[in-house]
Amino acid sequence: MKKILIVTPKFPFPATGACEQDRSEGIKDFIRYGFEVRVIVKIANSGKIREVEKIADELGIKIFPVLYKFNQKTKSQKFKEFFRRFLWPVYLDGAAFEYSEAEIQSVFGRQIEEWRPDVAWFDYTYLWPLYKIAERKNTPIITRSVNFEPVHFLDEDGHGIINLIKSAPKFFSEFVVASKSNLIFSISPKEERIYKKLGAKKVINLSLRGLPIYLKEEREIKPKEVLHLFFMGSTYNVFHNRKSLEFIIKDIFPELQRKVPNKFIFHILGGKIPPAFEKYFNSSIIYEGYVGNLEQFLMNMDAAVVPSLCGAGMQQKIFEPLVRGIPTVTSPRGMVGYPFKHGEHLFLAENKEEYVNNIIKLRDYNLRKKLSANALRLSKRLFSREIIDSTVLDNLRNLDKK
Repeated sequence: MKKILIVTPKFPFPATGACEQDRSEGIKDFIRYGFEVRVIVKIANSGKIREVEKIADELGIKIFPVLYKFNQKTKSQKFKEFFRRFLWPVYLDGAAFEYSEAEIQSVFGRQIEEWRPDVAWFDYTYLWPLYKIAERKNTPIITRSVNFEPVHFLDEDGHGIINLIKSAPKFFSEFVVASKSNLIFSISPKEERIYKKLGAKKVINLSLRGLPIYLKEEREIKPKEVLHLFFMGSTYNVFHNRKSLEFIIKDIFPELQRKVPNKFIFHILGGKIPPAFEKYFNSSIIYEGYVGNLEQFLMNMDAAVVPSLCGAGMQQKIFEPLVRGIPTVTSPRGMVGYPFKHGEHLFLAENKEEYVNNIIKLRDYNLRKKLSANALRLSKRLFSREIIDSTVLDNLRNLDKK
């Protein structure tokens, strides 16, 4: 197997979030493996074309940018189009509908017909309208799922009646992916089990491909009287990041200050803080925004506090501290099937009281050392470069033999 055609949504360079980093590192991995790589990518506007060309030159590959069409239409056009989609309700999933439009079908079809890739790799499950083109040429289909879309949608937008109806086409998308993909790379053991229940031919778990960048051999744990804690959300435009931040600044931190005043300083990282939250920041809970030298900044942090109240997939803001050996307090749901254990590799908490009590335990220097060492040991077994590489390459070789 030598040639791989990757179809990916929004251009993943620069990698501003976990999903972009997973996709951009995946492209670089295939180049490193020695594959001929071509990429079809969606862009928001024509001004991005030069940026795409620059990255393509740097990587030494061909990238074919295609404009998002739905974003270019007027409100009136979108309204009319929405009702036309009722004739074929599976396209009520707007994300999937974007990949049924003529240009991307043509670009993808031309690459399948003329370049003849050995495999078509699709980032995200809603790209399934392109599958039929690959099937016609017997091109094996690999789907990389970064979250189970119906659950992710409901967690982000709410579980009301309207959203339950809107989520129905997304369930259909997942069934199509399960039946049509020769191989699905799930993002977590939890989602691996979901796709197996849906009847997928083959499902292999592949963790976030950006994690090996941050994996450390060891971490220095320093004895301190005042501990520096942090929460790292990429952007607070994202609902689950905003919800976690609100829980920290309105519930966890005030209770922590009440129980052990002035023993902890909280640092909040990430962009686009809602103005309503600004009044909560002071010398004890500091908004850092985007940090230029993140490595240097995190060297001075003592623990990560990462509530996971909603959202699907594998949240990098939980696992990045763990692979760095930073003692972490998070929610059980955030583990998504990965075998990190409470009290051994990290602390798990369900509510305000549990978060506060576990954070207070971190004042024990020896306990922080234990959590750090154990988290690093397990992270190396799960998320090392060697594990990621063998997971991808071994399964591609097996696919090639069929």
